[in-house]
Amino acid sequence: MTTHVAEALPGLLPPFLPTQRWFGDKARRVAVCEVEDLAPLDEAGRALVVVVGVRFDDGARQRYSLVVALRPAAGSLPVLGRLPDGACLVEAGSDPEATGALLRGFASDGDLPMAHGGRLRYADASEDARGALAGAPPPIRPLGAEQSNTSSRVGTRFVFKLFRRLDVGENPEVEVGRFLTSETGFRAMPALEGSLTYVAPAGEPSTLGVLQQWVESTGDGWRYTLAGLGAIRGTGAGVPSLASDIGQLGAITADFHAALASSRTAPAFAPEPITGRDVDAWMAEVRTQMTGALALVEQRRSDWPGSTRALAADALARVPSVWGRLQAPHVVGAGACSRIRIHGDYHLGQTLKTPTGFALIDFEGEPAIPIARRRHKQSALKDVAGMLRSFDYAIETACADRPEAAGDLRATAGLREAFLDSYFEGATGHHSEAIPAGAIARARWLAFFEFGKALYELDYEINNRPDWVHIPLRGLLHALDGLDT
Repeated sequence: MTTHVAEALPGLLPPFLPTQRWFGDKARRVAVCEVEDLAPLDEAGRALVVVVGVRFDDGARQRYSLVVALRPAAGSLPVLGRLPDGACLVEAGSDPEATGALLRGFASDGDLPMAHGGRLRYADASEDARGALAGAPPPIRPLGAEQSNTSSRVGTRFVFKLFRRLDVGENPEVEVGRFLTSETGFRAMPALEGSLTYVAPAGEPSTLGVLQQWVESTGDGWRYTLAGLGAIRGTGAGVPSLASDIGQLGAITADFHAALASSRTAPAFAPEPITGRDVDAWMAEVRTQMTGALALVEQRRSDWPGSTRALAADALARVPSVWGRLQAPHVVGAGACSRIRIHGDYHLGQTLKTPTGFALIDFEGEPAIPIARRRHKQSALKDVAGMLRSFDYAIETACADRPEAAGDLRATAGLREAFLDSYFEGATGHHSEAIPAGAIARARWLAFFEFGKALYELDYEINNRPDWVHIPLRGLLHALDGLDT
Protein backbone atom coordinates (compact mmCIF):
# COMPACT_ATOMS: atom_id res chain seq x y z
CA MET A 1 0.00 0.00 0.00
CA THR A 2 2.92 2.34 0.73
CA THR A 3 4.08 1.95 -2.89
CA HIS A 4 0.63 2.83 -4.26
CA VAL A 5 0.49 5.99 -2.14
CA ALA A 6 4.00 7.04 -3.18
CA GLU A 7 3.08 6.60 -6.85
CA ALA A 8 -0.19 8.49 -6.55
CA LEU A 9 0.90 11.55 -4.54
CA PRO A 10 3.04 13.39 -7.17
CA GLY A 11 0.00 13.73 -9.39
CA LEU A 12 -2.44 14.56 -6.61
CA LEU A 13 -0.47 17.16 -4.66
CA PRO A 14 0.04 20.09 -7.11
CA PRO A 15 -3.67 21.06 -7.15
CA PHE A 16 -4.18 20.05 -3.50
CA LEU A 17 -1.43 21.91 -1.65
CA PRO A 18 -2.47 25.50 -2.55
CA THR A 19 -5.94 24.81 -1.10
CA GLN A 20 -4.54 24.11 2.37
CA ARG A 21 -4.28 26.96 4.85
CA TRP A 22 -0.98 25.64 6.22
CA PHE A 23 0.66 25.76 2.79
CA GLY A 24 2.87 28.83 3.00
CA ASP A 25 3.77 29.33 -0.65
CA LYS A 26 0.44 30.22 -2.23
CA ALA A 27 1.95 33.14 -4.15
CA ARG A 28 4.02 30.66 -6.21
CA ARG A 29 2.78 28.16 -8.75
CA VAL A 30 3.56 24.54 -7.91
CA ALA A 31 5.41 22.88 -10.78
CA VAL A 32 6.41 19.45 -9.46
CA CYS A 33 5.89 17.49 -6.24
CA GLU A 34 8.15 14.59 -5.29
CA VAL A 35 7.79 12.11 -2.46
CA GLU A 36 11.21 12.44 -0.83
CA ASP A 37 10.50 10.02 1.99
CA LEU A 38 7.66 8.24 3.75
CA ALA A 39 7.05 5.75 6.52
CA PRO A 40 4.00 3.71 7.57
CA LEU A 41 2.72 4.49 11.06
CA ASP A 42 0.79 1.26 11.51
CA GLU A 43 1.34 -2.36 10.49
CA ALA A 44 -1.28 -2.23 7.76
CA GLY A 45 0.29 0.88 6.21
CA ARG A 46 -3.01 2.72 6.23
CA ALA A 47 -1.50 5.83 7.84
CA LEU A 48 1.81 7.28 6.69
CA VAL A 49 4.00 10.27 7.39
CA VAL A 50 5.24 11.76 4.11
CA VAL A 51 7.98 14.26 3.32
CA VAL A 52 7.25 16.06 0.06
CA GLY A 53 9.65 18.13 -2.01
CA VAL A 54 7.84 20.95 -3.83
CA ARG A 55 9.41 22.73 -6.81
CA PHE A 56 7.86 25.98 -8.06
CA ASP A 57 7.80 27.63 -11.46
CA ASP A 58 10.33 30.23 -10.30
CA GLY A 59 12.83 27.48 -9.45
CA ALA A 60 12.46 27.72 -5.67
CA ARG A 61 12.09 24.55 -3.62
CA GLN A 62 10.48 23.81 -0.28
CA ARG A 63 9.90 20.70 1.77
CA TYR A 64 6.57 19.95 3.46
CA SER A 65 5.26 17.27 5.80
CA LEU A 66 1.95 15.46 5.43
CA VAL A 67 0.23 12.69 7.29
CA VAL A 68 -1.90 10.71 4.86
CA ALA A 69 -4.37 7.93 5.54
CA LEU A 70 -6.56 5.51 3.64
CA ARG A 71 -10.23 5.59 4.56
CA PRO A 72 -13.38 4.02 3.11
CA ALA A 73 -14.83 7.55 3.09
CA ALA A 74 -13.28 10.96 3.70
CA GLY A 75 -15.55 12.23 6.44
CA SER A 76 -14.40 15.72 7.37
CA LEU A 77 -10.77 15.24 6.30
CA PRO A 78 -9.35 16.91 3.14
CA VAL A 79 -9.45 14.51 0.20
CA LEU A 80 -6.35 14.01 -1.93
CA GLY A 81 -7.95 11.50 -4.29
CA ARG A 82 -8.78 7.84 -4.72
CA LEU A 83 -6.41 4.97 -5.35
CA PRO A 84 -7.04 2.37 -8.08
CA ASP A 85 -8.58 0.00 -5.51
CA GLY A 86 -11.15 2.68 -4.60
CA ALA A 87 -9.66 3.61 -1.23
CA CYS A 88 -10.01 7.29 -0.32
CA LEU A 89 -6.66 9.00 0.32
CA VAL A 90 -6.97 11.85 2.82
CA GLU A 91 -4.64 14.35 4.49
CA ALA A 92 -4.79 13.26 8.12
CA GLY A 93 -2.58 15.71 10.01
CA SER A 94 -5.61 16.65 12.13
CA ASP A 95 -7.00 13.11 12.38
CA PRO A 96 -6.93 11.71 15.96
CA GLU A 97 -6.23 8.12 14.88
CA ALA A 98 -3.34 9.03 12.57
CA THR A 99 -1.92 11.53 15.07
CA GLY A 100 -2.01 8.86 17.78
CA ALA A 101 -0.04 6.52 15.51
CA LEU A 102 2.54 9.25 14.86
CA LEU A 103 2.94 9.91 18.59
CA ARG A 104 3.60 6.30 19.62
CA GLY A 105 7.31 6.75 19.01
CA PHE A 106 7.58 9.05 22.02
CA ALA A 107 7.03 6.05 24.30
CA SER A 108 10.66 5.05 23.64
CA ASP A 109 12.96 7.71 22.21
CA GLY A 110 14.57 6.38 19.05
CA ASP A 111 14.52 6.46 15.26
CA LEU A 112 11.84 5.26 12.87
CA PRO A 113 13.46 4.26 9.55
CA MET A 114 11.80 5.65 6.44
CA ALA A 115 11.48 4.14 2.99
CA HIS A 116 13.98 6.33 1.13
CA GLY A 117 16.84 6.44 3.64
CA GLY A 118 15.75 9.13 6.07
CA ARG A 119 14.44 8.62 9.58
CA LEU A 120 12.12 10.12 12.15
CA ARG A 121 13.95 10.87 15.40
CA TYR A 122 11.90 10.94 18.60
CA ALA A 123 13.73 12.77 21.39
CA ASP A 124 13.34 14.91 24.53
CA ALA A 125 10.40 12.82 25.75
CA SER A 126 9.55 13.47 29.39
CA GLU A 127 8.70 10.62 31.73
CA ASP A 128 5.09 11.82 31.75
CA ALA A 129 4.96 11.69 27.96
CA ARG A 130 6.52 8.24 27.79
CA GLY A 131 4.01 6.90 30.27
CA ALA A 132 1.01 8.51 28.60
CA LEU A 133 1.91 7.25 25.12
CA ALA A 134 3.25 3.79 25.97
CA GLY A 135 -0.09 2.02 25.54
CA ALA A 136 -3.29 3.03 23.84
CA PRO A 137 -3.05 6.75 23.04
CA PRO A 138 -5.09 9.15 25.17
CA PRO A 139 -8.01 10.97 23.52
CA ILE A 140 -6.75 13.32 20.78
CA ARG A 141 -8.62 16.21 19.21
CA PRO A 142 -7.55 18.88 16.70
CA LEU A 143 -7.32 22.45 17.95
CA GLY A 144 -9.16 25.10 15.98
CA ALA A 145 -8.55 26.23 12.44
CA GLU A 146 -5.47 25.20 10.50
CA GLN A 147 -2.69 27.79 10.39
CA SER A 148 0.94 27.38 9.33
CA ASN A 149 1.14 24.36 11.65
CA THR A 150 -1.39 21.75 12.78
CA SER A 151 -1.99 21.34 16.52
CA SER A 152 -3.83 18.67 18.50
CA ARG A 153 -4.62 18.30 22.18
CA VAL A 154 -3.34 14.98 23.50
CA GLY A 155 -5.23 13.81 26.56
CA THR A 156 -5.47 16.45 29.26
CA ARG A 157 -1.75 17.14 29.70
CA PHE A 158 -0.17 17.65 26.27
CA VAL A 159 -0.42 19.44 22.96
CA PHE A 160 1.28 18.29 19.76
CA LYS A 161 2.26 20.70 16.99
CA LEU A 162 3.00 19.29 13.53
CA PHE A 163 5.24 21.60 11.52
CA ARG A 164 4.25 21.68 7.87
CA ARG A 165 7.14 23.48 6.16
CA LEU A 166 10.34 21.65 6.99
CA ASP A 167 13.17 24.16 7.09
CA VAL A 168 16.62 22.70 7.62
CA GLY A 169 17.80 23.09 11.21
CA GLU A 170 16.23 22.77 14.63
CA ASN A 171 13.15 24.94 14.97
CA PRO A 172 13.55 27.59 17.72
CA GLU A 173 10.27 26.33 19.21
CA VAL A 174 12.15 23.20 20.28
CA GLU A 175 15.49 24.85 21.01
CA VAL A 176 14.08 27.65 23.17
CA GLY A 177 11.56 25.34 24.85
CA ARG A 178 14.30 22.85 25.75
CA PHE A 179 16.53 25.58 27.16
CA LEU A 180 13.81 27.20 29.25
CA THR A 181 12.51 23.85 30.51
CA SER A 182 15.84 22.26 31.41
CA GLU A 183 18.17 25.19 32.15
CA THR A 184 16.03 27.89 33.78
CA GLY A 185 13.34 28.36 36.39
CA PHE A 186 11.06 30.28 34.01
CA ARG A 187 7.72 28.47 33.92
CA ALA A 188 5.28 30.93 32.31
CA MET A 189 5.32 28.82 29.15
CA PRO A 190 4.49 25.27 28.01
CA ALA A 191 7.28 22.90 29.05
CA LEU A 192 8.91 20.82 26.32
CA GLU A 193 7.66 17.22 26.54
CA GLY A 194 9.16 15.80 23.33
CA SER A 195 10.57 16.64 19.89
CA LEU A 196 10.20 14.95 16.51
CA THR A 197 12.81 15.49 13.80
CA TYR A 198 13.04 14.36 10.20
CA VAL A 199 16.65 13.45 9.43
CA ALA A 200 17.18 13.34 5.66
CA PRO A 201 19.38 10.66 4.05
CA ALA A 202 22.22 13.20 3.78
CA GLY A 203 21.95 13.87 7.51
CA GLU A 204 20.40 17.35 7.66
CA PRO A 205 17.70 17.64 10.35
CA SER A 206 14.34 19.43 10.13
CA THR A 207 11.95 19.74 13.06
CA LEU A 208 8.73 17.92 12.17
CA GLY A 209 6.85 18.20 15.46
CA VAL A 210 6.94 19.22 19.10
CA LEU A 211 5.10 17.80 22.10
CA GLN A 212 4.44 20.34 24.85
CA GLN A 213 2.70 20.71 28.17
CA TRP A 214 -0.93 21.76 27.93
CA VAL A 215 -1.47 25.15 29.60
CA GLU A 216 -4.91 25.76 31.08
CA SER A 217 -6.15 29.18 29.97
CA THR A 218 -9.21 31.22 29.20
CA GLY A 219 -7.89 32.00 25.70
CA ASP A 220 -5.14 34.06 24.18
CA GLY A 221 -4.06 37.52 25.28
CA TRP A 222 -5.47 39.15 22.16
CA ARG A 223 -9.04 38.11 22.87
CA TYR A 224 -8.64 38.86 26.57
CA THR A 225 -7.38 42.38 25.83
CA LEU A 226 -10.13 43.05 23.29
CA ALA A 227 -12.74 42.01 25.85
CA GLY A 228 -11.18 44.33 28.43
CA LEU A 229 -11.07 47.23 25.99
CA GLY A 230 -14.69 46.59 25.06
CA ALA A 231 -15.66 46.80 28.73
CA ILE A 232 -13.82 50.10 29.07
CA ARG A 233 -15.57 51.51 26.03
CA GLY A 234 -18.95 50.28 27.16
CA THR A 235 -18.98 51.19 30.82
CA GLY A 236 -15.71 52.87 31.74
CA ALA A 237 -15.16 49.99 34.17
CA GLY A 238 -12.34 47.51 34.22
CA VAL A 239 -9.48 49.97 33.68
CA PRO A 240 -7.52 49.06 36.80
CA SER A 241 -7.95 45.33 36.16
CA LEU A 242 -6.82 45.39 32.53
CA ALA A 243 -3.94 47.78 33.17
CA SER A 244 -2.83 45.67 36.13
CA ASP A 245 -2.91 42.50 34.05
CA ILE A 246 -0.94 44.10 31.22
CA GLY A 247 1.55 45.30 33.82
CA GLN A 248 1.89 41.70 34.95
CA LEU A 249 2.57 40.72 31.33
CA GLY A 250 5.36 43.32 31.27
CA ALA A 251 6.93 41.77 34.37
CA ILE A 252 6.64 38.25 32.89
CA THR A 253 8.29 39.50 29.70
CA ALA A 254 11.21 40.84 31.75
CA ASP A 255 11.47 37.45 33.49
CA PHE A 256 11.43 35.73 30.09
CA HIS A 257 14.26 37.86 28.73
CA ALA A 258 16.25 37.35 31.93
CA ALA A 259 15.86 33.58 31.57
CA LEU A 260 16.96 33.65 27.93
CA ALA A 261 20.04 35.66 28.97
CA SER A 262 20.87 33.51 32.02
CA SER A 263 23.50 31.24 30.45
CA ARG A 264 27.16 32.13 30.20
CA THR A 265 28.20 28.78 28.73
CA ALA A 266 25.59 27.75 26.11
CA PRO A 267 26.78 29.43 22.88
CA ALA A 268 23.27 29.71 21.46
CA PHE A 269 22.02 31.61 24.53
CA ALA A 270 24.98 33.39 26.12
CA PRO A 271 24.54 37.20 25.86
CA GLU A 272 26.93 39.02 23.53
CA PRO A 273 27.84 42.72 23.50
CA ILE A 274 26.07 44.83 20.88
CA THR A 275 28.70 46.05 18.44
CA GLY A 276 28.81 48.74 15.80
CA ARG A 277 28.43 46.01 13.19
CA ASP A 278 25.15 44.92 14.80
CA VAL A 279 23.88 48.50 14.78
CA ASP A 280 24.84 48.92 11.13
CA ALA A 281 23.00 45.70 10.23
CA TRP A 282 19.83 46.78 12.07
CA MET A 283 19.95 50.20 10.43
CA ALA A 284 20.41 48.63 6.97
CA GLU A 285 17.47 46.27 7.53
CA VAL A 286 15.16 49.11 8.52
CA ARG A 287 16.42 51.25 5.63
CA THR A 288 15.49 48.47 3.19
CA GLN A 289 12.04 48.11 4.79
CA MET A 290 11.57 51.88 4.62
CA THR A 291 12.45 52.11 0.93
CA GLY A 292 10.06 49.33 -0.05
CA ALA A 293 7.17 50.43 2.17
CA LEU A 294 7.30 54.09 1.12
CA ALA A 295 7.37 53.10 -2.54
CA LEU A 296 4.19 51.07 -1.97
CA VAL A 297 2.54 53.98 -0.16
CA GLU A 298 3.31 56.26 -3.08
CA GLN A 299 1.87 53.77 -5.55
CA ARG A 300 -1.32 52.90 -3.67
CA ARG A 301 -2.36 55.95 -1.65
CA SER A 302 -4.69 57.34 -4.31
CA ASP A 303 -6.97 54.32 -3.66
CA TRP A 304 -7.34 55.04 0.07
CA PRO A 305 -9.93 57.11 1.96
CA GLY A 306 -9.17 60.77 2.58
CA SER A 307 -8.14 60.34 6.23
CA THR A 308 -5.72 57.56 5.31
CA ARG A 309 -4.31 59.60 2.42
CA ALA A 310 -3.60 62.42 4.87
CA LEU A 311 -1.68 60.05 7.15
CA ALA A 312 0.22 58.76 4.12
CA ALA A 313 1.16 62.27 3.01
CA ASP A 314 2.41 63.07 6.51
CA ALA A 315 4.51 59.90 6.58
CA LEU A 316 5.96 60.48 3.11
CA ALA A 317 6.98 64.00 4.14
CA ARG A 318 8.41 63.15 7.56
CA VAL A 319 10.12 59.79 7.18
CA PRO A 320 12.94 60.85 4.82
CA SER A 321 13.53 64.00 6.86
CA VAL A 322 13.77 62.20 10.20
CA TRP A 323 15.82 59.35 8.75
CA GLY A 324 18.26 61.80 7.20
CA ARG A 325 18.96 63.33 10.61
CA LEU A 326 18.92 60.06 12.49
CA GLN A 327 22.08 58.82 14.10
CA ALA A 328 21.63 55.25 15.29
CA PRO A 329 20.38 55.40 18.89
CA HIS A 330 23.61 55.02 20.80
CA VAL A 331 23.89 51.94 22.99
CA VAL A 332 27.34 50.60 22.21
CA GLY A 333 29.35 51.02 25.36
CA ALA A 334 26.38 52.48 27.23
CA GLY A 335 25.52 50.34 30.22
CA ALA A 336 27.16 47.15 28.90
CA CYS A 337 24.16 46.49 26.67
CA SER A 338 23.96 42.99 25.18
CA ARG A 339 22.02 41.22 22.51
CA ILE A 340 20.23 38.02 23.50
CA ARG A 341 17.89 35.37 22.14
CA ILE A 342 14.38 36.78 21.99
CA HIS A 343 10.89 35.59 21.11
CA GLY A 344 11.08 37.15 17.66
CA ASP A 345 7.35 37.33 16.87
CA TYR A 346 6.00 38.78 20.10
CA HIS A 347 2.41 40.00 20.29
CA LEU A 348 -0.76 39.42 22.29
CA GLY A 349 -1.70 36.38 20.21
CA GLN A 350 1.50 34.69 21.41
CA THR A 351 0.30 34.72 25.01
CA LEU A 352 -2.32 32.77 26.93
CA LYS A 353 -4.35 34.29 29.78
CA THR A 354 -4.05 31.89 32.69
CA PRO A 355 -5.74 31.97 36.10
CA THR A 356 -2.53 33.34 37.64
CA GLY A 357 -1.26 35.61 34.85
CA PHE A 358 0.00 34.87 31.36
CA ALA A 359 1.94 32.12 29.61
CA LEU A 360 4.13 32.85 26.57
CA ILE A 361 3.88 30.52 23.57
CA ASP A 362 5.13 29.96 20.01
CA PHE A 363 8.89 30.48 20.20
CA GLU A 364 9.54 29.60 16.56
CA GLY A 365 9.88 33.26 15.54
CA GLU A 366 8.62 34.74 12.28
CA PRO A 367 7.97 31.68 10.03
CA ALA A 368 8.77 33.59 6.82
CA ILE A 369 12.35 34.17 8.00
CA PRO A 370 14.94 31.37 7.58
CA ILE A 371 15.69 29.46 10.77
CA ALA A 372 19.33 30.57 10.84
CA ARG A 373 18.23 34.22 10.99
CA ARG A 374 15.53 33.51 13.57
CA ARG A 375 18.26 32.21 15.88
CA HIS A 376 20.24 35.46 15.73
CA LYS A 377 20.59 37.34 19.00
CA GLN A 378 18.83 40.68 19.05
CA SER A 379 17.98 43.59 21.28
CA ALA A 380 15.36 42.63 23.86
CA LEU A 381 13.58 45.86 22.96
CA LYS A 382 12.61 44.35 19.62
CA ASP A 383 10.20 42.04 21.48
CA VAL A 384 8.97 44.97 23.58
CA ALA A 385 8.27 47.00 20.44
CA GLY A 386 6.32 44.10 18.94
CA MET A 387 4.06 43.94 21.98
CA LEU A 388 3.49 47.71 21.97
CA ARG A 389 2.42 47.52 18.34
CA SER A 390 0.03 44.70 19.30
CA PHE A 391 -1.60 46.98 21.90
CA ASP A 392 -2.09 49.55 19.16
CA TYR A 393 -3.79 46.99 16.91
CA ALA A 394 -6.03 45.88 19.77
CA ILE A 395 -7.15 49.46 20.46
CA GLU A 396 -7.80 50.16 16.77
CA THR A 397 -9.76 46.90 16.49
CA ALA A 398 -11.83 47.75 19.56
CA CYS A 399 -12.68 51.10 17.92
CA ALA A 400 -13.34 49.75 14.42
CA ASP A 401 -16.87 51.20 14.51
CA ARG A 402 -15.58 54.65 15.57
CA PRO A 403 -11.91 55.09 14.62
CA GLU A 404 -11.87 58.61 16.04
CA ALA A 405 -12.35 57.11 19.53
CA ALA A 406 -9.03 55.24 19.42
CA GLY A 407 -7.04 58.12 20.89
CA ASP A 408 -9.29 58.45 23.92
CA LEU A 409 -9.31 54.69 24.51
CA ARG A 410 -5.54 54.55 24.22
CA ALA A 411 -5.17 57.23 26.88
CA THR A 412 -7.83 55.73 29.17
CA ALA A 413 -6.61 52.13 29.02
CA GLY A 414 -2.94 53.00 29.55
CA LEU A 415 -1.72 49.64 28.23
CA ARG A 416 1.58 50.94 26.90
CA GLU A 417 2.48 52.70 30.14
CA ALA A 418 1.48 49.74 32.33
CA PHE A 419 3.52 47.29 30.26
CA LEU A 420 6.65 49.45 30.01
CA ASP A 421 6.69 50.46 33.67
CA SER A 422 6.54 46.85 34.81
CA TYR A 423 8.93 45.61 32.13
CA PHE A 424 11.67 48.10 32.96
CA GLU A 425 11.14 47.63 36.69
CA GLY A 426 11.53 43.88 36.23
CA ALA A 427 14.55 44.25 33.96
CA THR A 428 16.20 46.52 36.51
CA GLY A 429 15.50 43.98 39.25
CA HIS A 430 17.20 41.31 37.13
CA HIS A 431 20.20 43.63 36.57
CA SER A 432 19.58 43.07 32.89
CA GLU A 433 22.38 43.66 30.44
CA ALA A 434 19.90 43.40 27.57
CA ILE A 435 18.49 46.93 27.79
CA PRO A 436 20.32 50.29 27.63
CA ALA A 437 21.12 51.80 30.99
CA GLY A 438 19.73 55.28 30.36
CA ALA A 439 16.11 56.32 29.91
CA ILE A 440 16.91 58.39 26.81
CA ALA A 441 18.71 55.50 25.10
CA ARG A 442 15.87 53.15 25.98
CA ALA A 443 13.25 55.47 24.53
CA ARG A 444 15.21 56.07 21.34
CA TRP A 445 15.92 52.41 20.72
CA LEU A 446 12.32 51.49 21.47
CA ALA A 447 11.15 54.09 18.94
CA PHE A 448 13.63 52.67 16.41
CA PHE A 449 12.28 49.13 16.73
CA GLU A 450 8.68 50.33 16.69
CA PHE A 451 9.53 52.21 13.51
CA GLY A 452 10.85 49.03 11.90
CA LYS A 453 7.85 46.99 13.05
CA ALA A 454 5.39 49.60 11.72
CA LEU A 455 7.17 49.51 8.34
CA TYR A 456 6.79 45.73 8.26
CA GLU A 457 3.09 46.07 9.12
CA LEU A 458 2.62 48.75 6.48
CA ASP A 459 3.95 46.51 3.74
CA TYR A 460 1.73 43.66 4.93
CA GLU A 461 -1.46 45.71 5.20
CA ILE A 462 -1.02 47.36 1.81
CA ASN A 463 -0.72 43.95 0.18
CA ASN A 464 -3.29 42.06 2.25
CA ARG A 465 -5.69 44.34 4.17
CA PRO A 466 -5.70 47.83 2.64
CA ASP A 467 -8.60 48.87 4.88
CA TRP A 468 -6.18 48.55 7.83
CA VAL A 469 -3.37 50.68 6.39
CA HIS A 470 -4.18 53.57 8.72
CA ILE A 471 -3.07 51.48 11.74
CA PRO A 472 0.62 51.08 10.81
CA LEU A 473 0.66 54.61 9.36
CA ARG A 474 -0.33 56.00 12.77
CA GLY A 475 2.24 53.72 14.40
CA LEU A 476 4.89 54.99 12.01
CA LEU A 477 4.13 58.61 12.85
CA HIS A 478 4.19 57.84 16.57
CA ALA A 479 7.61 56.20 16.24
CA LEU A 480 8.88 59.21 14.28
CA ASP A 481 7.96 61.42 17.23
CA GLY A 482 10.21 59.28 19.41
CA LEU A 483 13.09 59.29 16.93
CA ASP A 484 12.91 63.00 16.15
CA THR A 485 14.02 64.11 19.61
